Amino acid sequence: MGCAFTQKIVKLCSMLKSRGHEVILLGAEGSNADCDEFIQTHSLNDIRREWGEGDNRYDLGYDWENQGFRHDFNKKRTETTKKFYKVCADAINERKRDDDFLLLMQGVYHKPIAVATKLFLTCEPGIGYRGSFCRFRAFESAYLQNFTYGSANPGKGINGNYYDRVIPNYFDLGDFDYSPDPGEYFLYIGRLIHRKGIETASKAVAVIGGTLKLAGQGKKSWDKKRKTLVAEDCTIHGAHLEFEGYAGVEERRKLLAGAKAVFVPTLYLEAFGGTNVEAQLSGTPVITTDFGVFPETVEQGKTGFRCNTLQDFVDAAKTVAGLDRGYIRQRAVSRYSMDNVMDQFDKWFSDLYQLYLSARNPDVKGWHNLDEEAADKKECFNDQPPR
Repeated sequence: MGCAFTQKIVKLCSMLKSRGHEVILLGAEGSNADCDEFIQTHSLNDIRREWGEGDNRYDLGYDWENQGFRHDFNKKRTETTKKFYKVCADAINERKRDDDFLLLMQGVYHKPIAVATKLFLTCEPGIGYRGSFCRFRAFESAYLQNFTYGSANPGKGINGNYYDRVIPNYFDLGDFDYSPDPGEYFLYIGRLIHRKGIETASKAVAVIGGTLKLAGQGKKSWDKKRKTLVAEDCTIHGAHLEFEGYAGVEERRKLLAGAKAVFVPTLYLEAFGGTNVEAQLSGTPVITTDFGVFPETVEQGKTGFRCNTLQDFVDAAKTVAGLDRGYIRQRAVSRYSMDNVMDQFDKWFSDLYQLYLSARNPDVKGWHNLDEEAADKKECFNDQPPR
């Protein structure tokens, strides 16, 4: 629950299995994701030894609900990470077939595995980060795809890649309730840091005299008497605040469905911002910023409001109750349910597999996969250019 990337791995395994794919999962001790074979790459003891603090009241050896998750993405690799790389490479090389897909979920951090295994169909299927490297990439948003192309080629004319895709994040509908009759509170749920816009949410709700419930992960302290939240890099206070703490699956379900609206006023260029879709799957409108992914995920004046000034946020909070919660839910389900998103993955995997076949056999075309009858009916897909 506390990590969007972990959620994506668990759900992707289920999605792949539901379509008849064989799934081999490599990961840490304790994984319960649906797969045909699980290969443990490192243990909880490994994690405690590298990142723990001698406090084993928590499975990971530290209080992740209040401190966030620890990693060495931008640091010298720990012995546990090196062990992870080696176990992955050895296990994959022992089992791999030439036409296997290798799905890497963490970009450059997983590059040593790709280098050691050399599978043609090595993909990054859920890019919500900077630092991708694979030949075949699926981005969570068009914004991030174009940002990635541009930042990798500053000052140059840029071509796209036919075999890259934009495939949004995906959600289990069973994790969310729909409520046509919400409560009277607004909700902020997410990491409790300045860049997620927590101060903006607090200011807007204070102006209209509403109630803002706060839930999320991160270093924090809450003074109930003074109604003051001291977070990692900011402080907010006021009688309009109510602190819920870290919200697990059931707490999140109730908070999202019962909110008048959910604030997602992220200041940085959000790659996807799963909270905004989780709210919409609950039928709850979103009040957010007007950059990054949000122009793709929030339909202005229909599923929420995209704002540029504090006045915009205040106006949105005043009028958001008039939006159609049934429409918000329906639109989100059609775009972000696991079943519907898996159709997009199936199409991508099929296209990539056809490319793989063409790389092995020059008589196979990589740019289409049509039977003769379909090709005869649609001359624009024949070898000759259309008239």
